[in-house]
Order: sequence, then C-alpha cells, then structure tokens
Amino acid sequence: MAENLPKNLEIVATVTHSRHCANFISENETFVFDVNGCLLPEKSSANLCLGILARIQPALLNIQDRINEGIEPLPSSLKFLDCFDTGLDFGGMGKVTVELSVERT
Repeated sequence: MAENLPKNLEIVATVTHSRHCANFISENETFVFDVNGCLLPEKSSANLCLGILARIQPALLNIQDRINEGIEPLPSSLKFLDCFDTGLDFGGMGKVTVELSVERT
C-alpha cells in the first residue's frame, strides 16, 4: 500500500457496454476502488467478475504510479478496458467494457 497517495481519490470503472455477460453485469453499473486499488463493495453496483477485475488491476497500478509522479493519472490509452471473454462472435460467452475515471471524494 502506498502511504503517500492522496486519500480523497477513487477510481471508478463504469460499464459502458455489456453483451451476454455470464455474471449478469449491466451497462451503467460500477466497480469503485480506493486509491490503493482496493475494491469498495459498498460503493460498487456491479457483480464480481474476475475477467474484468483482472483487466482493471494493472490499470490501477499504472494510475497509482502516475499520481506519485504528479502527472495526469488517467491517460486516454487507459480509459477503456474490456474483459478477457472473447464474446459470442469469437466462441466466448459475452463481453463487458468499462470506462475508467478518477474522482475526488
């Protein structure tokens, strides 16, 4: 846990697209994390899914590094992430996409 990260920030992953998700994640649901990358279940509305959480986790570390460096925490290359499932079109079950944002609490 990084001690010098500001405590007044949260990282929010908002579901922007959901198609045939096996975990029943729907559009506009959220995963909310504190600045240390811990999921805040009381503030999150989406069902847990390891496929999307595994994609979000490296982005959380990148955001922490950028905050420590004093630069924009969320570059455009990190804004959108999708789950590991390939989707129905490619032999998978479904597909979920999230948009990340860094918000002050």
